[in-house]
Amino acid sequence: MTANTASAQTARRGTWLLIVCCLSQFIHTVYGSVVNIALPAISKELGAGLDSLQWLVSAYVLALAALLILSGALADRFGRKRILITGNVVMVIGAVMCALSPDVPMLITGRVVQGIGSALIAPAGLALLTAAFPAMKKRAMAVMWWTTFGTVSLAAGPILGGLLVNSAGWQSVFWAGVPLGVIAIALAAVLLTASKSATPSRFDPVGQVLLTLMLAALAFVLIEGVHLGWASPAIIVGAVVVVVSLAVLIPYEQRHPHPLVPVSLFGNRPFTTALSTAVLGYLALAGLLFLNTFYLQSERGLDPMSAGLLTLPLAIGATIAAQLSGRFVAKGRSRGILLLSGGLIAAASLGLWATEHTALWSVIVPYFAFGLGVGFISDPISVTALSTLPTSKAGLASSLISTANQVGQMLGIAAAGTLLALHVGSNETAAFNAMGGWVWGTLAACGLGVLLLNLAKPKASRRVDASAPASSPSPAARS
Repeated sequence: MTANTASAQTARRGTWLLIVCCLSQFIHTVYGSVVNIALPAISKELGAGLDSLQWLVSAYVLALAALLILSGALADRFGRKRILITGNVVMVIGAVMCALSPDVPMLITGRVVQGIGSALIAPAGLALLTAAFPAMKKRAMAVMWWTTFGTVSLAAGPILGGLLVNSAGWQSVFWAGVPLGVIAIALAAVLLTASKSATPSRFDPVGQVLLTLMLAALAFVLIEGVHLGWASPAIIVGAVVVVVSLAVLIPYEQRHPHPLVPVSLFGNRPFTTALSTAVLGYLALAGLLFLNTFYLQSERGLDPMSAGLLTLPLAIGATIAAQLSGRFVAKGRSRGILLLSGGLIAAASLGLWATEHTALWSVIVPYFAFGLGVGFISDPISVTALSTLPTSKAGLASSLISTANQVGQMLGIAAAGTLLALHVGSNETAAFNAMGGWVWGTLAACGLGVLLLNLAKPKASRRVDASAPASSPSPAARS
Protein backbone atom coordinates (compact mmCIF):
# COMPACT_ATOMS: atom_id res chain seq x y z
CA MET A 1 0.00 0.00 0.00
CA THR A 2 1.45 3.38 -0.99
CA ALA A 3 1.66 6.33 1.36
CA ASN A 4 -0.93 8.22 -0.73
CA THR A 5 -3.38 5.31 -0.55
CA ALA A 6 -2.95 4.99 3.22
CA SER A 7 -3.43 8.74 3.61
CA ALA A 8 -6.61 8.63 1.52
CA GLN A 9 -8.01 5.77 3.60
CA THR A 10 -7.20 7.63 6.81
CA ALA A 11 -8.97 10.73 5.47
CA ARG A 12 -12.05 8.68 4.52
CA ARG A 13 -12.16 7.08 7.97
CA GLY A 14 -11.89 10.51 9.53
CA THR A 15 -14.72 11.82 7.36
CA TRP A 16 -17.00 8.92 8.26
CA LEU A 17 -16.16 9.27 11.94
CA LEU A 18 -17.04 12.96 11.77
CA ILE A 19 -20.36 12.11 10.06
CA VAL A 20 -21.26 9.50 12.70
CA CYS A 21 -20.33 11.75 15.62
CA CYS A 22 -22.14 14.78 14.17
CA LEU A 23 -25.25 12.69 13.49
CA SER A 24 -25.20 11.50 17.11
CA GLN A 25 -24.59 15.11 18.21
CA PHE A 26 -27.60 16.23 16.17
CA ILE A 27 -29.86 13.60 17.78
CA HIS A 28 -28.60 14.35 21.28
CA THR A 29 -28.93 18.14 20.92
CA VAL A 30 -32.11 18.52 18.89
CA TYR A 31 -34.19 16.75 21.54
CA GLY A 32 -33.31 19.57 23.90
CA SER A 33 -35.57 21.91 21.94
CA VAL A 34 -37.63 20.02 19.34
CA VAL A 35 -40.33 19.11 21.88
CA ASN A 36 -41.06 22.75 22.77
CA ILE A 37 -43.13 23.41 19.66
CA ALA A 38 -45.23 20.30 20.34
CA LEU A 39 -46.21 21.35 23.88
CA PRO A 40 -49.63 22.86 23.01
CA ALA A 41 -50.59 19.72 21.06
CA ILE A 42 -49.43 17.47 23.91
CA SER A 43 -51.30 19.61 26.42
CA LYS A 44 -54.51 19.36 24.40
CA GLU A 45 -54.34 15.62 23.76
CA LEU A 46 -53.02 14.42 27.15
CA GLY A 47 -54.49 17.17 29.33
CA ALA A 48 -51.07 18.33 30.54
CA GLY A 49 -50.91 21.44 32.71
CA LEU A 50 -48.16 24.05 32.60
CA ASP A 51 -46.12 22.29 35.29
CA SER A 52 -46.28 19.00 33.36
CA LEU A 53 -45.13 20.79 30.20
CA GLN A 54 -42.17 22.19 32.13
CA TRP A 55 -41.27 18.69 33.30
CA LEU A 56 -41.48 17.34 29.74
CA VAL A 57 -38.68 19.68 28.74
CA SER A 58 -36.79 19.74 32.04
CA ALA A 59 -36.69 15.96 32.56
CA TYR A 60 -34.44 15.58 29.53
CA VAL A 61 -32.13 18.43 30.54
CA LEU A 62 -32.02 17.30 34.18
CA ALA A 63 -30.89 13.76 33.33
CA LEU A 64 -28.33 15.14 30.90
CA ALA A 65 -26.93 17.66 33.41
CA ALA A 66 -26.72 15.13 36.24
CA LEU A 67 -24.92 12.41 34.26
CA LEU A 68 -22.59 14.28 31.89
CA ILE A 69 -19.47 14.06 34.04
CA LEU A 70 -20.07 10.41 34.97
CA SER A 71 -20.63 9.53 31.31
CA GLY A 72 -17.28 11.00 30.37
CA ALA A 73 -15.60 8.69 32.88
CA LEU A 74 -17.58 5.72 31.53
CA ALA A 75 -16.48 6.50 27.97
CA ASP A 76 -12.84 6.72 29.03
CA ARG A 77 -12.99 3.46 30.97
CA PHE A 78 -15.21 1.22 28.82
CA GLY A 79 -14.53 2.67 25.38
CA ARG A 80 -15.92 5.67 23.53
CA LYS A 81 -17.35 3.65 20.63
CA ARG A 82 -19.21 1.33 23.00
CA ILE A 83 -20.65 4.20 25.03
CA LEU A 84 -21.64 6.16 21.90
CA ILE A 85 -23.54 3.17 20.53
CA THR A 86 -25.14 2.53 23.93
CA GLY A 87 -26.22 6.17 24.12
CA ASN A 88 -27.89 5.99 20.73
CA VAL A 89 -29.64 2.74 21.68
CA VAL A 90 -30.96 4.35 24.87
CA MET A 91 -32.08 7.43 22.89
CA VAL A 92 -34.04 5.22 20.48
CA ILE A 93 -35.69 3.36 23.37
CA GLY A 94 -36.63 6.68 24.98
CA ALA A 95 -38.03 8.01 21.71
CA VAL A 96 -40.24 4.92 21.28
CA MET A 97 -41.44 5.22 24.89
CA CYS A 98 -42.38 8.88 24.31
CA ALA A 99 -44.13 8.19 21.00
CA LEU A 100 -46.23 5.41 22.53
CA SER A 101 -47.02 7.28 25.75
CA PRO A 102 -50.73 7.21 26.67
CA ASP A 103 -50.31 9.74 29.49
CA VAL A 104 -48.03 12.43 30.87
CA PRO A 105 -46.12 10.32 33.47
CA MET A 106 -45.09 7.82 30.80
CA LEU A 107 -44.03 10.66 28.50
CA ILE A 108 -41.91 12.26 31.22
CA THR A 109 -40.31 8.87 31.95
CA GLY A 110 -39.44 8.51 28.28
CA ARG A 111 -37.86 11.96 28.35
CA VAL A 112 -35.68 10.92 31.30
CA VAL A 113 -34.53 7.86 29.32
CA GLN A 114 -33.73 10.12 26.37
CA GLY A 115 -31.74 12.39 28.67
CA ILE A 116 -29.69 9.43 29.90
CA GLY A 117 -28.95 8.46 26.30
CA SER A 118 -27.98 12.02 25.50
CA ALA A 119 -25.58 12.11 28.45
CA LEU A 120 -23.86 8.98 27.12
CA ILE A 121 -23.56 10.33 23.58
CA ALA A 122 -22.09 13.74 24.38
CA PRO A 123 -18.69 12.93 25.93
CA ALA A 124 -18.10 9.80 23.83
CA GLY A 125 -18.61 11.61 20.52
CA LEU A 126 -16.21 14.45 21.20
CA ALA A 127 -13.62 12.12 22.75
CA LEU A 128 -13.69 10.02 19.56
CA LEU A 129 -13.11 13.13 17.47
CA THR A 130 -10.19 14.42 19.54
CA ALA A 131 -8.56 10.97 19.48
CA ALA A 132 -9.04 10.57 15.71
CA PHE A 133 -7.64 14.00 14.77
CA PRO A 134 -4.32 14.50 16.59
CA ALA A 135 -3.23 17.25 14.18
CA MET A 136 -4.27 20.60 15.60
CA LYS A 137 -5.73 22.11 12.42
CA LYS A 138 -7.77 19.02 11.57
CA ARG A 139 -8.93 18.69 15.15
CA ALA A 140 -10.00 22.32 15.20
CA MET A 141 -11.99 21.78 12.00
CA ALA A 142 -13.65 18.62 13.37
CA VAL A 143 -14.55 20.37 16.63
CA MET A 144 -15.91 23.33 14.66
CA TRP A 145 -18.32 21.03 12.82
CA TRP A 146 -19.28 19.35 16.09
CA THR A 147 -19.91 22.78 17.60
CA THR A 148 -21.91 23.95 14.63
CA PHE A 149 -24.12 20.87 14.64
CA GLY A 150 -24.80 21.32 18.36
CA THR A 151 -25.67 25.00 18.13
CA VAL A 152 -27.74 24.67 14.97
CA SER A 153 -29.59 21.57 16.24
CA LEU A 154 -30.71 23.36 19.39
CA ALA A 155 -31.85 26.44 17.48
CA ALA A 156 -33.43 24.46 14.63
CA GLY A 157 -35.41 22.15 16.93
CA PRO A 158 -38.58 24.30 16.82
CA ILE A 159 -38.47 24.39 13.00
CA LEU A 160 -38.22 20.62 12.67
CA GLY A 161 -40.77 20.11 15.45
CA GLY A 162 -43.24 22.46 13.80
CA LEU A 163 -43.02 20.67 10.46
CA LEU A 164 -43.51 17.26 12.10
CA VAL A 165 -46.34 18.24 14.46
CA ASN A 166 -48.25 19.99 11.70
CA SER A 167 -48.03 17.05 9.31
CA ALA A 168 -48.16 13.99 11.56
CA GLY A 169 -48.97 14.95 15.16
CA TRP A 170 -46.80 15.38 18.24
CA GLN A 171 -45.84 11.69 18.33
CA SER A 172 -43.94 12.16 15.06
CA VAL A 173 -41.41 14.35 16.89
CA PHE A 174 -40.27 11.22 18.70
CA TRP A 175 -40.77 8.69 15.89
CA ALA A 176 -38.49 10.79 13.65
CA GLY A 177 -35.57 10.13 15.97
CA VAL A 178 -35.86 6.35 15.68
CA PRO A 179 -34.53 5.85 12.12
CA LEU A 180 -31.84 8.49 12.71
CA GLY A 181 -30.75 6.65 15.85
CA VAL A 182 -30.74 3.30 14.07
CA ILE A 183 -28.59 4.75 11.26
CA ALA A 184 -26.19 6.24 13.81
CA ILE A 185 -25.93 2.88 15.62
CA ALA A 186 -25.27 0.95 12.39
CA LEU A 187 -22.68 3.43 11.11
CA ALA A 188 -20.91 3.56 14.47
CA ALA A 189 -20.79 -0.24 14.74
CA VAL A 190 -19.31 -0.65 11.26
CA LEU A 191 -17.12 2.42 10.80
CA LEU A 192 -15.74 3.42 14.20
CA THR A 193 -12.72 1.90 15.87
CA ALA A 194 -12.59 1.30 19.61
CA SER A 195 -10.69 3.75 21.79
CA LYS A 196 -10.42 4.33 25.50
CA SER A 197 -8.26 6.28 27.91
CA ALA A 198 -5.03 4.73 29.14
CA THR A 199 -5.65 6.39 32.52
CA PRO A 200 -9.45 6.58 32.98
CA SER A 201 -10.93 8.69 35.75
CA ARG A 202 -12.07 6.92 38.87
CA PHE A 203 -15.75 6.92 39.78
CA ASP A 204 -17.18 9.05 42.58
CA PRO A 205 -20.57 7.41 43.29
CA VAL A 206 -21.31 9.46 46.41
CA GLY A 207 -20.63 12.71 44.58
CA GLN A 208 -22.83 11.54 41.69
CA VAL A 209 -25.75 10.76 44.02
CA LEU A 210 -25.42 14.10 45.83
CA LEU A 211 -25.21 16.07 42.57
CA THR A 212 -28.22 14.28 41.07
CA LEU A 213 -30.25 14.71 44.25
CA MET A 214 -29.45 18.41 44.42
CA LEU A 215 -30.35 19.08 40.78
CA ALA A 216 -33.57 17.02 40.94
CA ALA A 217 -34.70 18.75 44.14
CA LEU A 218 -33.85 22.16 42.66
CA ALA A 219 -35.91 21.41 39.55
CA PHE A 220 -38.82 20.25 41.73
CA VAL A 221 -38.78 23.39 43.86
CA LEU A 222 -38.53 25.78 40.91
CA ILE A 223 -41.20 24.08 38.79
CA GLU A 224 -43.70 23.05 41.44
CA GLY A 225 -43.32 25.97 43.86
CA VAL A 226 -45.86 28.18 42.12
CA HIS A 227 -48.32 25.28 41.74
CA LEU A 228 -48.06 23.68 45.21
CA GLY A 229 -47.36 26.92 47.08
CA TRP A 230 -43.92 28.14 48.11
CA ALA A 231 -44.70 27.43 51.77
CA SER A 232 -46.13 23.95 51.18
CA PRO A 233 -44.47 21.04 53.04
CA ALA A 234 -43.31 19.39 49.81
CA ILE A 235 -41.55 22.54 48.59
CA ILE A 236 -39.96 23.17 51.99
CA VAL A 237 -38.65 19.59 52.04
CA GLY A 238 -37.34 20.01 48.49
CA ALA A 239 -35.52 23.22 49.45
CA VAL A 240 -33.98 21.50 52.45
CA VAL A 241 -32.78 18.66 50.24
CA VAL A 242 -31.11 21.18 47.92
CA VAL A 243 -29.32 22.94 50.78
CA VAL A 244 -28.28 19.75 52.59
CA SER A 245 -27.08 18.05 49.39
CA LEU A 246 -24.93 21.06 48.53
CA ALA A 247 -23.66 21.39 52.10
CA VAL A 248 -22.56 17.74 52.11
CA LEU A 249 -21.27 17.73 48.52
CA ILE A 250 -18.77 20.57 48.90
CA PRO A 251 -16.70 19.23 51.85
CA TYR A 252 -16.96 15.65 50.55
CA GLU A 253 -15.59 16.62 47.13
CA GLN A 254 -12.82 18.68 48.76
CA ARG A 255 -11.57 15.55 50.54
CA HIS A 256 -12.10 13.08 47.67
CA PRO A 257 -8.90 12.18 45.75
CA HIS A 258 -10.83 11.98 42.44
CA PRO A 259 -13.86 14.27 42.88
CA LEU A 260 -16.75 14.34 40.45
CA VAL A 261 -16.94 18.10 41.05
CA PRO A 262 -13.48 19.63 41.64
CA VAL A 263 -14.45 22.37 44.08
CA SER A 264 -10.99 23.93 43.94
CA LEU A 265 -11.67 25.13 40.39
CA PHE A 266 -14.34 27.51 41.67
CA GLY A 267 -11.63 29.64 43.26
CA ASN A 268 -10.35 30.49 39.78
CA ARG A 269 -11.94 33.75 38.62
CA PRO A 270 -11.87 33.19 34.82
CA PHE A 271 -13.36 29.74 35.34
CA THR A 272 -16.20 30.94 37.58
CA THR A 273 -16.85 33.80 35.14
CA ALA A 274 -17.16 31.32 32.28
CA LEU A 275 -19.37 29.03 34.37
CA SER A 276 -21.71 31.89 35.30
CA THR A 277 -21.75 33.10 31.70
CA ALA A 278 -22.74 29.62 30.52
CA VAL A 279 -25.61 29.43 33.01
CA LEU A 280 -26.99 32.85 32.06
CA GLY A 281 -26.57 32.38 28.30
CA TYR A 282 -28.30 29.03 28.17
CA LEU A 283 -30.93 30.14 30.67
CA ALA A 284 -31.87 32.85 28.18
CA LEU A 285 -31.95 30.42 25.25
CA ALA A 286 -34.07 27.80 27.02
CA GLY A 287 -36.39 30.47 28.39
CA LEU A 288 -36.92 31.86 24.89
CA LEU A 289 -37.59 28.42 23.35
CA PHE A 290 -40.10 27.59 26.09
CA LEU A 291 -41.85 30.98 25.96
CA ASN A 292 -41.88 30.88 22.17
CA THR A 293 -44.37 28.03 22.27
CA PHE A 294 -46.98 30.20 23.96
CA TYR A 295 -46.00 33.41 22.22
CA LEU A 296 -46.27 32.20 18.62
CA GLN A 297 -49.06 29.62 18.95
CA SER A 298 -51.26 30.98 21.76
CA GLU A 299 -50.63 34.71 21.47
CA ARG A 300 -50.00 35.03 17.73
CA GLY A 301 -52.34 32.19 16.71
CA LEU A 302 -49.89 30.37 14.45
CA ASP A 303 -50.02 26.65 13.70
CA PRO A 304 -46.96 24.57 14.75
CA MET A 305 -45.38 24.60 11.28
CA SER A 306 -45.69 28.37 10.86
CA ALA A 307 -44.42 28.92 14.40
CA GLY A 308 -41.43 26.71 13.72
CA LEU A 309 -40.61 28.39 10.41
CA LEU A 310 -40.80 31.84 11.98
CA THR A 311 -37.85 30.90 14.20
CA LEU A 312 -35.70 30.19 11.13
CA PRO A 313 -33.83 33.51 11.61
CA LEU A 314 -32.84 32.28 15.07
CA ALA A 315 -31.26 29.15 13.58
CA ILE A 316 -29.58 31.12 10.80
CA GLY A 317 -28.10 33.60 13.27
CA ALA A 318 -26.83 30.78 15.48
CA THR A 319 -25.26 29.02 12.48
CA ILE A 320 -23.45 32.12 11.27
CA ALA A 321 -22.19 32.98 14.75
CA ALA A 322 -21.02 29.42 15.46
CA GLN A 323 -18.93 29.49 12.28
CA LEU A 324 -17.44 32.92 13.05
CA SER A 325 -16.90 32.42 16.76
CA GLY A 326 -13.93 30.06 16.46
CA ARG A 327 -12.12 32.48 14.15
CA PHE A 328 -12.50 35.36 16.59
CA VAL A 329 -11.40 33.16 19.50
CA ALA A 330 -8.30 32.05 17.57
CA LYS A 331 -7.37 35.74 17.27
CA GLY A 332 -7.60 36.21 21.05
CA ARG A 333 -10.93 38.04 21.04
CA SER A 334 -12.85 35.78 23.43
CA ARG A 335 -13.78 38.56 25.84
CA GLY A 336 -14.98 40.86 23.09
CA ILE A 337 -17.16 38.12 21.62
CA LEU A 338 -18.73 37.43 25.02
CA LEU A 339 -19.49 41.15 25.44
CA LEU A 340 -21.09 41.16 21.99
CA SER A 341 -23.03 37.99 22.83
CA GLY A 342 -24.47 39.45 26.03
CA GLY A 343 -25.39 42.70 24.29
CA LEU A 344 -27.13 40.87 21.44
CA ILE A 345 -29.13 38.62 23.78
CA ALA A 346 -30.25 41.61 25.88
CA ALA A 347 -31.13 43.77 22.88
CA ALA A 348 -32.92 40.93 21.09
CA SER A 349 -35.01 40.10 24.18
CA LEU A 350 -36.07 43.73 24.51
CA GLY A 351 -36.75 43.76 20.75
CA LEU A 352 -39.06 40.76 21.05
CA TRP A 353 -40.84 42.48 23.91
CA ALA A 354 -41.23 45.67 21.84
CA THR A 355 -42.58 43.79 18.80
CA GLU A 356 -45.01 41.67 20.83
CA HIS A 357 -48.07 43.31 19.27
CA THR A 358 -46.65 44.66 16.03
CA ALA A 359 -46.67 43.09 12.55
CA LEU A 360 -45.49 39.48 12.62
CA TRP A 361 -42.58 40.12 10.25
CA SER A 362 -41.06 42.53 12.79
CA VAL A 363 -39.88 39.67 15.03
CA ILE A 364 -37.42 38.47 12.37
CA VAL A 365 -34.64 40.89 13.33
CA PRO A 366 -34.82 40.17 17.10
CA TYR A 367 -34.84 36.41 16.44
CA PHE A 368 -31.79 36.74 14.19
CA ALA A 369 -29.97 38.88 16.76
CA PHE A 370 -30.79 36.41 19.53
CA GLY A 371 -29.43 33.57 17.39
CA LEU A 372 -26.21 35.50 16.83
CA GLY A 373 -25.85 36.11 20.57
CA VAL A 374 -26.34 32.46 21.45
CA GLY A 375 -24.11 31.20 18.62
CA PHE A 376 -21.23 33.43 19.72
CA ILE A 377 -21.18 32.22 23.30
CA SER A 378 -19.83 28.63 23.26
CA ASP A 379 -16.27 28.92 21.96
CA PRO A 380 -15.18 31.90 24.07
CA ILE A 381 -16.70 30.33 27.21
CA SER A 382 -14.44 27.31 26.80
CA VAL A 383 -11.33 29.42 26.23
CA THR A 384 -12.14 31.76 29.14
CA ALA A 385 -12.69 28.79 31.46
CA LEU A 386 -9.36 27.20 30.53
CA SER A 387 -7.26 30.36 30.18
CA THR A 388 -5.53 30.07 33.56
CA LEU A 389 -5.89 26.35 34.25
CA PRO A 390 -3.26 23.67 33.65
CA THR A 391 -3.90 21.28 30.78
CA SER A 392 -4.41 18.44 33.28
CA LYS A 393 -7.59 20.18 34.51
CA ALA A 394 -9.02 20.85 31.03
CA GLY A 395 -11.25 17.76 30.86
CA LEU A 396 -12.89 18.29 34.24
CA ALA A 397 -13.29 22.02 33.68
CA SER A 398 -14.88 21.52 30.27
CA SER A 399 -17.25 18.91 31.70
CA LEU A 400 -18.37 21.37 34.35
CA ILE A 401 -18.98 24.03 31.68
CA SER A 402 -21.08 21.49 29.79
CA THR A 403 -23.05 20.76 32.95
CA ALA A 404 -23.50 24.49 33.54
CA ASN A 405 -25.04 24.80 30.06
CA GLN A 406 -27.64 22.18 30.96
CA VAL A 407 -28.31 23.67 34.40
CA GLY A 408 -28.86 27.03 32.71
CA GLN A 409 -31.40 25.43 30.37
CA MET A 410 -33.18 23.81 33.31
CA LEU A 411 -33.35 27.16 35.12
CA GLY A 412 -34.61 28.89 31.98
CA ILE A 413 -37.47 26.43 31.53
CA ALA A 414 -38.37 26.71 35.21
CA ALA A 415 -38.20 30.52 35.20
CA ALA A 416 -40.29 31.01 32.06
CA GLY A 417 -42.91 28.46 33.15
CA THR A 418 -43.10 29.80 36.69
CA LEU A 419 -43.57 33.39 35.56
CA LEU A 420 -46.38 32.35 33.20
CA ALA A 421 -47.97 30.20 35.91
CA LEU A 422 -48.14 33.16 38.31
CA HIS A 423 -51.26 34.24 36.43
CA VAL A 424 -53.32 31.55 38.11
CA GLY A 425 -56.50 30.27 36.54
CA SER A 426 -55.95 31.77 33.10
CA ASN A 427 -55.63 30.15 29.72
CA GLU A 428 -52.30 30.31 27.91
CA THR A 429 -53.11 33.49 25.99
CA ALA A 430 -54.21 35.39 29.09
CA ALA A 431 -51.20 34.11 31.03
CA PHE A 432 -48.85 35.33 28.33
CA ASN A 433 -50.57 38.72 28.14
CA ALA A 434 -50.21 39.11 31.90
CA MET A 435 -46.70 37.74 32.43
CA GLY A 436 -44.97 37.61 29.03
CA GLY A 437 -43.26 40.96 29.61
CA TRP A 438 -41.69 39.66 32.80
CA VAL A 439 -40.20 36.73 30.89
CA TRP A 440 -38.80 38.97 28.13
CA GLY A 441 -37.35 41.18 30.86
CA THR A 442 -35.75 38.18 32.56
CA LEU A 443 -34.11 37.08 29.30
CA ALA A 444 -32.82 40.62 28.75
CA ALA A 445 -31.40 40.60 32.28
CA CYS A 446 -29.54 37.38 31.49
CA GLY A 447 -27.95 39.01 28.45
CA LEU A 448 -27.02 42.04 30.54
CA GLY A 449 -25.54 39.68 33.13
CA VAL A 450 -23.35 38.04 30.48
CA LEU A 451 -22.13 41.47 29.40
CA LEU A 452 -21.38 42.68 32.94
CA LEU A 453 -19.62 39.46 33.95
CA ASN A 454 -17.14 39.86 31.13
CA LEU A 455 -16.47 43.60 31.33
CA ALA A 456 -13.47 43.21 33.62
CA LYS A 457 -10.32 41.70 32.16
CA PRO A 458 -8.93 38.64 33.97
CA LYS A 459 -5.99 39.60 36.21
CA ALA A 460 -3.80 36.89 34.79
CA SER A 461 -4.14 34.51 31.91
CA ARG A 462 -2.01 32.49 29.59
CA ARG A 463 -2.73 32.48 25.88
CA VAL A 464 -4.57 29.34 24.85
CA ASP A 465 -4.64 28.11 21.29
CA ALA A 466 -8.31 27.64 20.48
CA SER A 467 -7.57 24.52 18.54
CA ALA A 468 -5.46 22.87 21.21
CA PRO A 469 -6.76 19.95 23.21
CA ALA A 470 -6.99 21.98 26.39
CA SER A 471 -9.36 24.48 24.87
CA SER A 472 -11.43 22.07 22.87
CA PRO A 473 -14.92 21.91 24.28
CA SER A 474 -15.70 18.77 26.13
CA PRO A 475 -18.66 16.51 26.10
CA ALA A 476 -21.64 18.65 25.32
CA ALA A 477 -19.99 21.94 25.91
CA ARG A 478 -21.71 23.37 22.88
CA SER A 479 -25.15 21.98 23.46
